Amino acid sequence: MNFARTVIHLCSSFWSYREVRDLPVTSSVRYLLKLMAVLALVLMAGFFVPWAIEGCNKFVQRFDNGRPAFFVRDGHVITSAQQPARWGDADLLFILDTTGKVTKPDPIALRGILFATDSFAFWTKTTNAPNAAVFSREQKLAGFPDGTVNGDYIRHLINATLWVALPLLWVLLILVGTLTCLLQAYLFSIAASFLERGMPSPIHMNQLLNIAIHAVTPAAIIVTAYTAMRLENLDLWLLYLVAYGIFLIGATNACRDHTASEPRENDLL
Repeated sequence: MNFARTVIHLCSSFWSYREVRDLPVTSSVRYLLKLMAVLALVLMAGFFVPWAIEGCNKFVQRFDNGRPAFFVRDGHVITSAQQPARWGDADLLFILDTTGKVTKPDPIALRGILFATDSFAFWTKTTNAPNAAVFSREQKLAGFPDGTVNGDYIRHLINATLWVALPLLWVLLILVGTLTCLLQAYLFSIAASFLERGMPSPIHMNQLLNIAIHAVTPAAIIVTAYTAMRLENLDLWLLYLVAYGIFLIGATNACRDHTASEPRENDLL
């Protein structure tokens, strides 16, 4: 059964899980990797990339609003503006100072960026409280392209970073999704294997694991679709658990081999 046909069958009928029940577990893991790869692409295209572009545009607008003129040349900030120069607000503050008068983050601002002679430092606080912990990091400007530091300059840097970050993010989503699904499938299989011991026709551990891995399919597709649509006020974890539980229980019952004395129930889907 090819991948697309398997996905459709697993989402449409509990009895389809009988076709994957007796597969080698390694085949189920390979199927899960393919599923996570496809869903990760959908999630990136429908959520992460639009979110990053939208966030970049908002940041650029705030950066250009009240910005003094300065540019980068050979890893150094060049400006004729009066310093220290401040623009932004208490939520996001920008500071330009090549004189060395300002060397630390402003505790009034929740987050911000400080441009110095040959570096810039960005900081963020956990809360708006004056005594909240401040996390900051300094980055040298050596290696940065020469040019006027404005919205277009920052947008170019972010776009260049995205080309590098997106493949890494795709791989990370695949690994996190696969490991998470395998962990929950394994925990279910262990718990269910103890319960199956008292059944007239018990399902074995490997079969339970195959069922649990493939039962991720409908729940993962639903959550990915809703996440890509960026719907608000929706508990995606609860939605995932409900969908996964329904298909997990239904598929397990459908995959059980009934004895001659046991009545066979019709599939609900």
